[in-house]
Amino acid sequence: MIAVAEVSDPAPAYSDSQYSAPHCVVHGRARSSRFQRDGYSLWRVLGNFEADTELHWDTEHGDEALFVLTGALDVDGTAITQGSTLIVEAGVQTIVRSLGSTQVVHFGPSSSTLPGNELLAEATTDERGLHVARTKDAPTIYTDDGLLVTYFSDGTCPTCRIAFFLVDGSGLSDGYSASSHLHSEDEIIHVLEGELRVGRMTVAAGVSIAIPANLRYSFRTSQPFRFLNYRADASTILLKPGTEPLFETVENLTGKGVARPD
Repeated sequence: MIAVAEVSDPAPAYSDSQYSAPHCVVHGRARSSRFQRDGYSLWRVLGNFEADTELHWDTEHGDEALFVLTGALDVDGTAITQGSTLIVEAGVQTIVRSLGSTQVVHFGPSSSTLPGNELLAEATTDERGLHVARTKDAPTIYTDDGLLVTYFSDGTCPTCRIAFFLVDGSGLSDGYSASSHLHSEDEIIHVLEGELRVGRMTVAAGVSIAIPANLRYSFRTSQPFRFLNYRADASTILLKPGTEPLFETVENLTGKGVARPD
């Protein structure tokens, strides 16, 4: 069992021989860099696509998320533009095409087996498909300490269990210090802006950190920041030891003043 966090290489090597996400195939020109620690349940890929590059998924994959950093993707005539997310649900066959030069952060689970825990029933296999979630339209929690947490998915969708969200501290000019806490699921945080300090580790913009389930941690920063958080299943957060865990859904976290799902 993995019990420590690990940070990705701040100067990752990119491959242009094949796209490094394990469950899809690219047709066209692409460069990519994969971060996955040994034995970990999740992976993250940084992908750069030239115009008209296609990503093909067959049926052997879990719930995956692609966040568009620059450019745009097209799926069945729908454009997924900068700052938006495409969620490809488990087992769904699809083709996604880049509209011009496009950069994405792509997350997924190692296993194509459907996730499941005691929090929710297993997601239904009926009517699975794709979700397009735009930051401006997705539900956002405004926390008491100044964070904006935008949920592209919170694990309660009937057809998927992925939890994927954007934590925005760009309005915190004096920085931020998160309370010590733990989550019940493995996670990957990818920093978009600013810099996080997690223990002795520095997670700069463009860098990811893998934090295993039930590992207590906190983070701090002296500057504004934004980061993405990916988990393969719904989870709980435990703040103070001895207190009750809180199920991390938009409904449960709204108005609680403790929405720090980082």
